[in-house]
Amino acid sequence: MANELEKPKPADEPERGPMQIVTRLVPMEEQVGRHVIASLQQPNTVAVITTVVPGEGGAQNIVSVGLSEELLGQVQDLLAAANAQELPRVPCVGFHCFLPQKKDDEAK
Repeated sequence: MANELEKPKPADEPERGPMQIVTRLVPMEEQVGRHVIASLQQPNTVAVITTVVPGEGGAQNIVSVGLSEELLGQVQDLLAAANAQELPRVPCVGFHCFLPQKKDDEAK
């Protein structure tokens, strides 16, 4: 007997937007694999983007969206633009980063 959480459920499809697949968390490898397979079965899908988002009642959900060739190009353009930006480098160890204090005249 299959549990309803085991099968990806298509979210309400926005007008002319790509289908999103949203499910509760199960073992990550299994759930992402299901999402990728389901997304790749959609017409014109050449890639899949997946993320974890907060859901109802604080539960976490995995959301996957199949990307057409055009959407994949847009994502690649955004990533290239983000990589080209010069951001100040700060020393970090893991997620702990030293942020230099602003001078008095910069803080105002």
